[in-house]
Amino acid sequence: MRRPLGLKMPASGRLISLDVVDGRDALPAAKKLLKSSSAETGISIWDASSIFFEMNGLEVSDRPSPRTIVLLYAADLFFRLRWEIIPALEEGKSVVAAPYVETGLAFGAVAGLPVKWMTEVFRFAPKAAEGFRLNRAFSAKLAAPAAGFVEFCSSTLNQDLRPKFVSYFDDLERRGGCRSV
Repeated sequence: MRRPLGLKMPASGRLISLDVVDGRDALPAAKKLLKSSSAETGISIWDASSIFFEMNGLEVSDRPSPRTIVLLYAADLFFRLRWEIIPALEEGKSVVAAPYVETGLAFGAVAGLPVKWMTEVFRFAPKAAEGFRLNRAFSAKLAAPAAGFVEFCSSTLNQDLRPKFVSYFDDLERRGGCRSV
């Protein structure tokens, strides 16, 4: 029997996941979620490790494949868990991870990557106590790649992926995997 690869979730604190289609909305939506919390709080935002910042502006021929993007996203998420999220949870804080695992899984689904492979890649991540998605219409103009993961992926694949992400999160919400903010 294979042992789980997951990080140990502290008994204290509360992890909340928030998936957004427009990266500009991540911080305001996370703050909105935390307003109702009476505990100390924190927010963990995409690209805390600066992996994607360093890749911004790559030449077209240097763009990573969807599989590489997922692995980089997982590396950034592991960094956030190790250095931001888990320590805050150990202190008893509520933490909103914006985005969290479902955004990586959504990109994998949009890119046609195997579900089994995606599940293995994100096996390390503890399950969030609650999952939310920002259910808001996005602007006609795609934000800069540095604004969020969806924008980065759209820029890398040279295609606006937001409608596909919305469909993924609509389906996830129908299945009870998240709620709208």
